[in-house]
Amino acid sequence: MDDMTNKERALMVAQKAHANQQYDIYPYMYHIMQVVKIAEDFGYEECIVIATVLHDTLEDTILSYNDIKKAFGGEVAEIVYAVTDELGRNRIERKSKTYPKIKENWKATVVKICDRIANMEQSKEYNHKLYEIYLKEHDDFYEKLKNPSHPENQTGKAWKKLLDLVNNQS
Repeated sequence: MDDMTNKERALMVAQKAHANQQYDIYPYMYHIMQVVKIAEDFGYEECIVIATVLHDTLEDTILSYNDIKKAFGGEVAEIVYAVTDELGRNRIERKSKTYPKIKENWKATVVKICDRIANMEQSKEYNHKLYEIYLKEHDDFYEKLKNPSHPENQTGKAWKKLLDLVNNQS
């Protein structure tokens, strides 16, 4: 058991935490694995990959910040906290409260962009109404999360992929 990687442990935790949830017709882990693959394909470091595994746990499960911090450390817990939607009466209000947290942390920004890429790719194929919402939100998403103080060599590749998705709508 001690030979498990942090990613393997995080996947087990996420699978249990999201056990009864769906992503379209799939178990929720389908979405998690999409986001993880995007982060890994970009070559992001372990804490970002672990955060992609756990990115929806505070928002959608009974796991707490302290649970994540205890198991995976403060950096991962902070990234997951940053990408967790704040409460609000509607999507616009939730996002307007959440985006400033994300923008402060370049690693959280990367996790959020990887999540958005996965959601856009999935919705483009299977839920065009949701895809249209993502397209409509894109300028605000970019404006609210793009931070010139973030390391361009880290965030740039994720932003480029997302912009390619938005600009190549066919």
